Amino acid sequence: MRLLTHNLLQCNKKGVTNGFPLIIRPVQMKYEESPYDKDFTAAMIPKVQYDALLKALQWVREYPPFANGEALPPGGLPELPPVLPQEYEGDDNLLRRLHFLLFDIHLVEGKLVCPESGREFPVNDRIPNMLLNDDEV
Repeated sequence: MRLLTHNLLQCNKKGVTNGFPLIIRPVQMKYEESPYDKDFTAAMIPKVQYDALLKALQWVREYPPFANGEALPPGGLPELPPVLPQEYEGDDNLLRRLHFLLFDIHLVEGKLVCPESGREFPVNDRIPNMLLNDDEV
């Protein structure tokens, strides 16, 4: 599951009012380089909740192989500014960093946890299972 996908998911359990962003509890993560497309990346940014992406980046940094700089290209995980600049479309360096995070970092195995209820959603083979039990709907 890419971080772009994570940015679109939320907990819809009955009674939950703050189910976003889901906390990432990785068991296995992977970096896989994909072709950079400046226009596509810039077009996706308005759909992204930037604050949630920053939180996701914090959780991804805690994954031990990534924290040690293993399994990543030289330089490791890129830094992002605390606030998305207004003129991001013209900043190729920032767009490349956003592309790296949104499209090249994958949660392969682990859990997504609701920040309010603690409900865990498994991620297996990059596929998040967001199905709720009957009593949670």
